[in-house]
Amino acid sequence: MRTTKHAIALVFIATIVRIALASAIPLFPDETYYWEWSRHLAAGYFDHPPAIALLIRAGTTILGTNALGVRIGAILAGAIASLAIVVTSWRLGADPIVTNDIRDANVLDDPGTRAALLMLVIPAALVGFVIATPDAPLLASIALTLAALERAVASPRRSSASLGWWCAAGVTLGIAFCSKYTSVLIPAGVFIALLSRRDLRARLAEPGPYIATLIAFLVLAPNLIWNAHHDWISFAFQLHHGLGQTHGSVVGRELSLIGGQLGLISPIIAVMAAIAVARALSGISDARRYMFAVVATTIVIFFAISAFRRPVEPNWPIPALVAALPLLATLRFGTRARAWLIGGSVLGAVCVLIVGVQVTVGIIHISARRDPISKAYGWTDLAHTVERAEATARSCSAIWIAADRYQDASELAFNLPDKPRVFALNLGGRANQYDLWPSLYSVSSPTDCALVIVDEGAAGQSVVQRIGVGSSSIIGDAVMMWRGSPVGRRAIWLVRGIPSAPVVEVTLSPAATIALSAATAGFSSHVALLDSIVDIYRLGPVPDVVTVTTGAPLSNADRRTAITARVNSLHDLLQRSGFSAVYRDARYNECTFVRSRGSDSTDIGYVFAPDGCKLTSGHGDRVLRIEHAQDAWYSYASPERRHD
Repeated sequence: MRTTKHAIALVFIATIVRIALASAIPLFPDETYYWEWSRHLAAGYFDHPPAIALLIRAGTTILGTNALGVRIGAILAGAIASLAIVVTSWRLGADPIVTNDIRDANVLDDPGTRAALLMLVIPAALVGFVIATPDAPLLASIALTLAALERAVASPRRSSASLGWWCAAGVTLGIAFCSKYTSVLIPAGVFIALLSRRDLRARLAEPGPYIATLIAFLVLAPNLIWNAHHDWISFAFQLHHGLGQTHGSVVGRELSLIGGQLGLISPIIAVMAAIAVARALSGISDARRYMFAVVATTIVIFFAISAFRRPVEPNWPIPALVAALPLLATLRFGTRARAWLIGGSVLGAVCVLIVGVQVTVGIIHISARRDPISKAYGWTDLAHTVERAEATARSCSAIWIAADRYQDASELAFNLPDKPRVFALNLGGRANQYDLWPSLYSVSSPTDCALVIVDEGAAGQSVVQRIGVGSSSIIGDAVMMWRGSPVGRRAIWLVRGIPSAPVVEVTLSPAATIALSAATAGFSSHVALLDSIVDIYRLGPVPDVVTVTTGAPLSNADRRTAITARVNSLHDLLQRSGFSAVYRDARYNECTFVRSRGSDSTDIGYVFAPDGCKLTSGHGDRVLRIEHAQDAWYSYASPERRHD
């Protein structure tokens, strides 16, 4: 039984509900952070690939810079994902094994209608496509990939239809790669399925899977190139974020993972989806259903193992749901199973309704600290206070705005009337995309001022002191309100005399103090040599660096050979002078760092640092820096910095 109109109607209703929620809820800090990405389009970013930035840029171009404009791309991604899952359910449901033979068939016996209903009542599916995060393009592209893979496996082997569907799966998988790196679990699950079942193993003898993989990586290629030019910073961050230091107990993390899935999916539907996946893993199951079940299982097992080391965010395993929903929608239902499905759908709808009412009206009293919705509120209060403070600033050639954390910086940039550039100092928070953009220190002049927004009290004052400005004073306090209760407090400082780099106060060990003094003397005595090396690394190696001294013009290969020889000779000079290496900062080509190493394995460096160039440090690096920037010398130490 197939009733297209009911499925389409449910997808339409879900889209309207999402639009209503998107218009009613202010943007969360992560959303304004991704919106800032959309103002600086690139092939990659510190945290994620570029899909969410492109989606937001398209939405704001069409609807303007407002909450709905930022979120409309995620909402449309939800509609696409729903339609793809509906179509896949219809395709899988056409198999005789899963056709319902109950005489009193009703609308819920249509697999597509079931899938559309589930996408409407599952909280993670309905609400998840309201918030503009990388999960929206990820889930939509995964749904399209699985739909294409179903067609590829259903088509005759080595047929043009099969190859075409494999190619389509490669394109959509590439988009998934460009949305979130965990999408690599999809091809991993497909590969396991192809290897582990005889009738699927024959697919490895046709070109489709390999061409699909090649296409996917071609789509991802710009991001790979970007990462290669940025020390693979996105991959390093995600690996550290997902597999870094452990927190809490293993049992606690696993229970939290299970609880998160039950809450996002709703308990009854989650259990029924698990049953559908388990049945599809049986040997008598259709090959397509088996492949979907293996993909879902691979994702769940990966994050279950990941939870042995670190807490797993509830949304991370949700891609498994995209593979499991068509299996649940096409499961053979008797009277009792249908009753459970209806009960689970009602429970999920009630949860969604409560979330919607809580967001818009607030019927349940929850303290601001415990209610995640409160994170979206209070930012307009802060923006108004900053706007008033800016009007009181006097005798400044320019006024910049900065905050310590990326959340505050991005929310201010979005909520201030003229959408200005707002800097994130990142002196107290984790490293993020703002570290890759020009900093406040690099753009300000000595006569400029800045409004610095920090926490109230000693913590905020400490941040201001670490900037190392000439003078500072508090000119405003902001109380961020939500439904009559404060959700945050900020102090607004007016600072003058902004330095070219933040002042870092570090107590050096005796060995480090001796090493720094010795290095300063060594670098000072080799300034001419070091500047020569800096020029080579700033300007070359390119053919024009080498001067032609013979009558015949040099080929490019000859020029590169000459440059390489000169650089090698300079390296020899460095080693004889006690220095160990020279390299460029990957993020700023103008930045050159000459390394030496102290007795305690601390790096000591001479840095040519114009216009805000700064040294890239790894996890836990200790770097003593002697900076040579625009005829000024600075000697200071950088502490160990942990990327959370």
